[in-house]
Order: sequence, then structure tokens, then C-alpha cells
Amino acid sequence: MTLPRRRFLGLGIVSGALFATGGLGLAWFRAGYALESHERPVALTSKEFVIVRAIVRALCPADGELPSGDSLGLAQRVDEEVWAADPDVARDLAWGLQLLEHAPRFYGMRGRLTAMTPDDARLYLEKVLLGPRESLRQVAIAIRQLVTLLYYANAATWKAIGYDGPLISQAVPPDSHKKYLTLIGSGS
Repeated sequence: MTLPRRRFLGLGIVSGALFATGGLGLAWFRAGYALESHERPVALTSKEFVIVRAIVRALCPADGELPSGDSLGLAQRVDEEVWAADPDVARDLAWGLQLLEHAPRFYGMRGRLTAMTPDDARLYLEKVLLGPRESLRQVAIAIRQLVTLLYYANAATWKAIGYDGPLISQAVPPDSHKKYLTLIGSGS
């Protein structure tokens, strides 16, 4: 069976248009995820890293003597924890970050999480935490707990909250921390 020339050309044009539309859709889906010069994700993709950065900025703004989570490099620390985590946990977190990024419309908000101001992102995360979607709520709880733990584990926050520090005289980081620093090029 031969395909008439006119039908073949029409099929080619339609296929090309669909392919181009798909490419534009993919480009839109990936747009806006630029890393800053000091950011070097190892476990997270650039997009996931930028999502974490937006969450850190929403959850840990500077407040009086408390530094911002951004100034403490919490997004990089989250990447380190994901790198050291079980691969199944890391994969689940990556999927959860994607959900958080693209779900604001389900909560009556416009755009993506990474395009929101920190105040709007904080409001969105509060809506997720109080909302009816259990899977999304679990993701928001997990990332909030991780960010909060890393924030208050940083010595720069201790004085502001009245904590004198741990009883040990010298902290000994795990071997995974040293390996991670080597991977991102920060030495020891």
C-alpha cells in the first residue's frame, strides 16, 4: 500500500508541529531553574535544587539575630543529606519536590512554587500542610522537618535561640560529609 504524496506531506507537517509543541512544552516545564554560582547539586537535579532553595527561603527567612537558611547554605545541605540517603528515599523525595513545585493551582494559587515570593511560598506550604491531599502533605512535612533540623543544627543559630552548644568539645563529621565536600569541590 502506498501513501499518496499529499497525505504523506500532511502527516509530516502535523507530526512536525506536534513534535515542536512537545519541545516547547518541555522547555516551559524546565524554564526558570538556574543555579547560583556557588551552588553545586550532587544528588538533586538543578530543578530539584532550586525547588529546595525556594522552600528554604520560605521556611527560614532572616529574623532578628537568626540568619536566613539561604545564608547558611541549607539547600546544599539538603542535597548532601539526599546524597547520603537510601536511594529509594532520595527518589521519593525527588518526586515529592516535583509535586510541590507544580501543585499550587490545587490550592488556589498561581504559578509554580519556585516563581513565588517567599511569603507566597510560605502561605502555599501552610495550605499544603493543612490541606486534604495526604501524599502532598507528607512530602511537605518531610521537607519541612529536614530543613528545620538542618537549620537549628547549624551553630550560627544557637546564640539567637539561647543554646550554648553540644557537650562535646569537637564535632566529628561523618565520612560521607568529607566525601560530599570533595564532590562539590569544597575541600575538607
